[in-house]
Amino acid sequence: MYIQDKLKKLNFKEITPIQEGVFRLFSKPNHLVGLAPTGTGKTHAYLLPILEKINKKVSTVQAVIIVPTAELVNQVERMAREVEDQVIIHTYYGGTNHQKEQEWLSKYQPQIVISTPDQIKEYVLHKRLLKVHNAKTLVFDEADMMFDFSFLSTIDQILPTMPSAKYLLFSATISPSMEPFIKAYFGKYDLVDTTKKHQLKITYKLINIKYQPRMDALENVLKHLNPFLCFIFVSKKENQDIVYQRLVDLGYHVANLNSSLGVKKRNKLIDDIQANKYPYVVTSDLGARGLDFKVSHVIHYDLPYHLEFFFHRSGRTGRMHDSGDVITFMTVDDHRKIDKLRQKNIQFIPYEVTEKGITRVREKKTEPLAGEKEALQKVKKVTRVAPNYKKKMALQKKKIKQELRRKYYANQNR
Repeated sequence: MYIQDKLKKLNFKEITPIQEGVFRLFSKPNHLVGLAPTGTGKTHAYLLPILEKINKKVSTVQAVIIVPTAELVNQVERMAREVEDQVIIHTYYGGTNHQKEQEWLSKYQPQIVISTPDQIKEYVLHKRLLKVHNAKTLVFDEADMMFDFSFLSTIDQILPTMPSAKYLLFSATISPSMEPFIKAYFGKYDLVDTTKKHQLKITYKLINIKYQPRMDALENVLKHLNPFLCFIFVSKKENQDIVYQRLVDLGYHVANLNSSLGVKKRNKLIDDIQANKYPYVVTSDLGARGLDFKVSHVIHYDLPYHLEFFFHRSGRTGRMHDSGDVITFMTVDDHRKIDKLRQKNIQFIPYEVTEKGITRVREKKTEPLAGEKEALQKVKKVTRVAPNYKKKMALQKKKIKQELRRKYYANQNR
């Protein structure tokens, strides 16, 4: 009943596949790995059963949640406090008041710890102030991001300090760097893989800008947008600052979310964004992971260096049953990356910017030339099926069509 009551409090009308799976398996003895796209409710999937199990009468660390960034620490804490305000929760990340916290820990212990890996190591192993040996639950959220940041050696040192904890790992995918870790520490685990069950309502709009400067293309697109919240992803910090300043000069009410801001300033800016003070946010891939905003539009000003971040960037929209638009600029240098994304099942739809707005490009149907049908029928059909025979036949037909059209246009131009 606890979880059902809290779901009503949160105004969740239905649970997502990842939540259903975790709720069902949380009390089982095996460790658990949960895979689901971003924006599908992974955080509440583990928070609700953890909060249900907390013994509020016992002042010991009962659950530890490890996330890769300070922003995510604060977000998970906020989400936990929305559910339960009677549990003692403490957070640990760079830039916090260490002296005050050390004095408190010398007398008391929190019931839930939310921390970045380096800070949990600092307070547990170096300062020996956090007593986590009785923790029953250890969560790794946004795990693929932690492994990307080479946190493995730190996590290796943390795990032995919680000998009786059940491990829960959440990620969008299992990357190759995560597989040895899971194999070494999770043993026989329960897997909740909902990656194919979630159908995100995202429209992937591809705008071929060819040789047009990206800033000009962005200005043209923004003239036709009226977003609830639009995230504009820029790969290089120097370009991010240029884009931000240009939009300010054009009169847009825009925020600039980047890693050079201090933790307190970033947290204040994130709070302002969540309070709907900015309809536009220019950001690096810092804004691509974990942070929970109601984003209506995502613009890829340029494509990320590591293509997996395309999915994390795009996943800022279309969250929790909402729909969203993802706009991607493609120059003459981007075709190879776009092809790779298509191979990963991104269904790009060609769009263009006209005076009427951002409109879908309609494919032009070419009528067959005289004699084309007869020429194609002469392509020899194989009597014995050889490897790649379909590809070879298609290539022959393509060459025939190209030759016929070359001759046709040559005659037209005489």
